[in-house]
Amino acid sequence: MNFYNSAVRWAVPVFVMISGALFLKNDSPISIKTIYHKNIFRIARAFVFWSSVYAILRFSKKIFVSKQSLSLTTLAGYFVNGHYHLWFLFMIVGIYMILPFMKEISRSGFLTKYFLALAFVFAILIPQSKSIAIMFIHGHDKGIGSFYEKVSVNFVMGFPIYFLLGYVLSKAEISKKMERIIYAAGLVGFVATFLLTHVISNFKHNASEIFYDTQTVNVFLESVCVFVFFRQHMNFKAKNSNWLILLSQYSFGAYLVHDLVIQMLRFIGLNTVSFAPALSIPVISVIVFVISFAFSGILNNIPVVKKYVL
Repeated sequence: MNFYNSAVRWAVPVFVMISGALFLKNDSPISIKTIYHKNIFRIARAFVFWSSVYAILRFSKKIFVSKQSLSLTTLAGYFVNGHYHLWFLFMIVGIYMILPFMKEISRSGFLTKYFLALAFVFAILIPQSKSIAIMFIHGHDKGIGSFYEKVSVNFVMGFPIYFLLGYVLSKAEISKKMERIIYAAGLVGFVATFLLTHVISNFKHNASEIFYDTQTVNVFLESVCVFVFFRQHMNFKAKNSNWLILLSQYSFGAYLVHDLVIQMLRFIGLNTVSFAPALSIPVISVIVFVISFAFSGILNNIPVVKKYVL
């Protein structure tokens, strides 16, 4: 499980990098009205519907299966906070909100480098050092947390570094030598994610996911490696990319519905520990992928649903 998880930690960062490469590539200014009407409002609609679905299912399961006594306030809390995988919607809306700033920064070579440098320090190096410090300096969590809060620069925190970096890497001229260095660094990042998670988990006698975080040096190196590889070697031709366009159209719906598929499989007794994880994880991943995209394809071909739910 650790091996598979370590191998795909780049997924969300690379998605954000692709978004940055596409949103920032044009020199024309971005209309705030368009951002809110076309991008943010669409995500808000999807969140309202799907968060309601997942909240009702979770609420019903606790009442009828677990026999817990819950109030409507609990249901409202489930809805407002969203199902676990819907965190991505909150994050991407935040990116869209600061898109005009990112656009202006991307136009200046100096500001781009300055932003990326600040972000690497404050969004990756410092948070990772905080997590490691808390792990080894027991009993001082509050003090350590308080110190790191004082040295934070909120504007560069989180995923904007990947958003801007995707744009930079999509335009950069990368030599063969630099490409090899990036791939080597990516391999180091993957190995570090895998081995450090293994070592720390054994040290703590409990599963630790601090090196799975997207705001870590190891995952950062993995993400850059994967993005550069696809940019350099997987340049699909438009005439042969109908399948890729179709997957792209259905991907948002598949993301929204995929945990329903996982829950369905669990209900019939199929999960990652049903048999050897070395096989169960890829097998279940394929099943979830196929069913989710098939279901999304159906939803995308219902005009009203496509307009208001996806």
